Amino acid sequence: MNAIVGTAGHIDHGKTVLVRGLTGIDTDRLPEERRRGISIELGFAWMDLPLGRVGIVDVPGHERFIRAMMSGAQGFDLVMVVVAADDGVMPQTEEHFEIIHLLGVRRAIFVISKCDLADDLRKVEVRSEIEILVAGTPFENSPVVEVSAGAGQGLDELKLELSSQLKGLERAADGGPFRMPVDRAFLLKGQGLIVTGTACGGSIGRGGEVEIMPRGRRARVRSLQVHGNDVESARNGQRVALNLAAVDKLEAGRGDSVVSPGLSVVTRRFDALVEVRPSAGRELRSGERVRVYMGTADLAGHIVWLDGVSSCAPRSSAYAQLVLKREAVAFRGDRFVIRDETAQRTLGGGTVLLARAGRHPPSRGKVAPVLEALGGGSDGRRLSAFLELGEGLGQAPGDLAPATGLEGDQLARAVKEAGVVLLPSHDDPSLFLAGSRYHAYLEDIKGRVGDFHRRNPFLAGVELEHLRTSLAYTADAPVFRSVIERLLAQAELVRSGSRVALPEHEVSMDEADEAVALAVVGLVAGAAAMPPSCKELAKRFTVSPRKLNEILSVLSERGDLVRVSPQLVFAREVIDKIESDLRKYLTDRGEISAAAFRDLISASRKYCIPLLDYFDHKGVTMRSGDLRRLRRPGR
Repeated sequence: MNAIVGTAGHIDHGKTVLVRGLTGIDTDRLPEERRRGISIELGFAWMDLPLGRVGIVDVPGHERFIRAMMSGAQGFDLVMVVVAADDGVMPQTEEHFEIIHLLGVRRAIFVISKCDLADDLRKVEVRSEIEILVAGTPFENSPVVEVSAGAGQGLDELKLELSSQLKGLERAADGGPFRMPVDRAFLLKGQGLIVTGTACGGSIGRGGEVEIMPRGRRARVRSLQVHGNDVESARNGQRVALNLAAVDKLEAGRGDSVVSPGLSVVTRRFDALVEVRPSAGRELRSGERVRVYMGTADLAGHIVWLDGVSSCAPRSSAYAQLVLKREAVAFRGDRFVIRDETAQRTLGGGTVLLARAGRHPPSRGKVAPVLEALGGGSDGRRLSAFLELGEGLGQAPGDLAPATGLEGDQLARAVKEAGVVLLPSHDDPSLFLAGSRYHAYLEDIKGRVGDFHRRNPFLAGVELEHLRTSLAYTADAPVFRSVIERLLAQAELVRSGSRVALPEHEVSMDEADEAVALAVVGLVAGAAAMPPSCKELAKRFTVSPRKLNEILSVLSERGDLVRVSPQLVFAREVIDKIESDLRKYLTDRGEISAAAFRDLISASRKYCIPLLDYFDHKGVTMRSGDLRRLRRPGR
């Protein structure tokens, strides 16, 4: 049976005695707890019912230990709210009740304890107090059971009611990532680090790899227990103790989480739907400092209401961002409680919608519609909303499960439903993109190429790396290349070396530049193997070096000239003849020196060395010391 039953209620109302009566296990394990007769820390037990074995978490009732209470209550499927017959509903009864409501617990049994200390009239009065407490809440029709745990009275009836309430409530196993907020960690001699908690998702087996977050410490599961029994695996809804290998000291504690490795779960900002409870007693203002209790963590931070909202009154809800002072672990759907900065009063709580959020500047527009989509709707709508809200081009695979709750086949269906694009390939994606953002990225690429053509009509196209870094969204090289390949395959771009262009682009110059270009080609061709340098050409035709470079770029693209070095260009027919002569010489003699090459082409060393370097780079020759040889295929 994968379900957790918890206790709640005021101090000294008999929660621990009740658990002992139901299970035979004393959850007060600390000497101080036994000496003082009150629970200080969380207590753990289990109970066998006809449905199977269920875990029980007993929480302390004293207001000073409310943090421990909230750590334990995070995993409740069903809560036993214990109200003593002699005291009735007390302040901590009310606060615990608020907390279990905020944490999303929706099934409860109200247990009137110590019934041997009250007459029938008093027990009727306590029932009335409970009715007032639950009025207008999901717990209005919850059963009420009278017990005297010390005397063993009413326990059988309570067990029957527990079985009835738990029927059909067992958490379904899910294929998502494993996660377990840590409520206890200790070192055991001869075994190492032990961490315990309630598994909130996925499953884990012996030998499995996990990560202690937000510390980022990797570990391996040496062994594990569920309800005190050694098991091979554990899953969502079970109380679990993990013995972690590869950790040689106390590197985990309450507030940490043990999760599947490789997930993006650490955050200092998250967006949520927040409910302000009547116990707040006033409006909760934007910017107000609060304490956030999530998982088993106690976190300082402040609240920022979104979309222009400046405050939220009791009994109201609104979208907000919680900004934390330190890193925490969060998943979509996590419930949390907000208390005032001094941790004296519960203000409200809510549900995480975007676990790793950025700032929301007003220029981005309203956030509420996207957060509403993240909170409900189809899987595809939720996935699409998450991808569109991100600041980057897309999201990495490790971001998806914590943010959307989608994984495996469910994620694949959502991808298809939402028209999500996977890059660089569908089989091995490193990025998930909303369809709208992908198409905007394509249009941005084509638009930037077109702008480049208008500014540089004399160039064949834009350098790929320059294009990649100039776009509104910067993608890593493999993703960018995959998009360019798709555009090339669809004939929306053409490629020339390391440049890309629009298919209709043709290099061009105005009439004055064309006249200079014609003269340059004639002069360079007439000079054969000893053409004037670019500096000499600029001076000869009274143009700036920049303008000359533009003209030479067009002539190179047209194939009229070949640029051998930054300062030397040769006519195409001259280069072709020199290459032909060089190949014949090397075929006949095997190697050539710089001096022999100089004699071969009848040119000075000023031209020979750049030409030899050019042929090396082109792959015609290969250098060996001071000699060149023909480069063989494959070398």
